[in-house]
Amino acid sequence: MLILNPDPAHGAPLDAADAALLGADAADELARYLAHRPDHRPTPLIALPCLAARLGVAALHLKDESTRFGLGSFKALGGAYAVVRLVLEEAARRLGRPVGYADMAAPEVRNIAATMTFACATDGNHGRSVAQGAAMLGSRCAILVHAGVSPARVAAIAGLGAEIIRVDGTYDDSVEEAARLSAARGWTVVSDTSWPG
Repeated sequence: MLILNPDPAHGAPLDAADAALLGADAADELARYLAHRPDHRPTPLIALPCLAARLGVAALHLKDESTRFGLGSFKALGGAYAVVRLVLEEAARRLGRPVGYADMAAPEVRNIAATMTFACATDGNHGRSVAQGAAMLGSRCAILVHAGVSPARVAAIAGLGAEIIRVDGTYDDSVEEAARLSAARGWTVVSDTSWPG
């Protein structure tokens, strides 16, 4: 059954900031980033001919992102990318010159990264990605986990060198605490959600 999107904004043009994030230039920027990650490998595209036949389509393929960077989920790609972008922006500001992906391992960039702490709330995937990005560049990382996050997920995040901060309550409580602690301690929040302000 096909259900049309009932959101009143469906079909409306994106605002300029969202369009820039989702446009061809942003995709090209991401490709430049991936080219500088030595652990980048194309992920498999798996043909599903039986399902395609059942659905009456010529071909159906599944892009299997479960092996990308050892993160286990395509959802976990953005956090590490955001950390890298934030470090490079700060390095460019402090060094007074352009800094790109090829500079990620440069001592002066890593020295700047070491002065930065990134934080987020997570159910698992996003925190693991933020922790991986911080570890890759030598930054500190604090991941706030709520009571419902499994021990295995916490261990996977901690295994990347992140400080784990437990928060009583729900995911929303951990989001609020991540914002509060980050403001108080001068950390940078890399959120997978947004809220007013």
